[in-house]
Amino acid sequence: MKHKLTTLVFSLLMSVMTFSTQAALTDKDIAVYNQAAAGDEDLVESAYERFEQLIQAEGATPLTLVYLGSAETLKGRDAMMPWTAMKYVEQGLAKIGKGLNLLATETTPIEDQPVVSGLPNSYLTRALAAATYSQLPDMFNHFERGYDLYLALLSEPDFQQQPYQATAWVYGYAVQAALRADDINQVNQWIAVMIERDKNHPESIKAQALISAKN
Repeated sequence: MKHKLTTLVFSLLMSVMTFSTQAALTDKDIAVYNQAAAGDEDLVESAYERFEQLIQAEGATPLTLVYLGSAETLKGRDAMMPWTAMKYVEQGLAKIGKGLNLLATETTPIEDQPVVSGLPNSYLTRALAAATYSQLPDMFNHFERGYDLYLALLSEPDFQQQPYQATAWVYGYAVQAALRADDINQVNQWIAVMIERDKNHPESIKAQALISAKN
């Protein structure tokens, strides 16, 4: 009887550990989202469902809400009908807004936050929201919000101290936003940072190519 009870307890512990592993946000989850955002329509629904599962399992966090909302805007990007696209994008933006509002109540210091994809949790949350907002068409009226997020985030000394391997994509999207805003002074400032940090990084090279094409 004692042996059976021990076996049962061990099995339950293993089940809990397995569930916890499955519930945690992983690099694979983010990689799937990144591929979907880069244009792989076949992965959009998978990315969306994964973040939905995470929220159901762990509760909503600023990061998972923003990922879920951003994935929903991708569903809008790929929708065939304009009214369906509008619905998905608006619902996605509402989720991102909830994520940012929840983040505003965050009191954990940057140095104590979990690191996801090389960045403290709150930095990744803000960067993803900025990227989503700034890539949307003008009709959704979120570009300025995205650009303001970049201006605030990239001016923070703690963000500037993060590894460039983790922040390069943020600078890359920020440069695209600055070009869209015709803010050439800011473009030049961010490009200078990218070149100084690593002029041979793919994001640095891509950003310089954007400038050349603009000129």
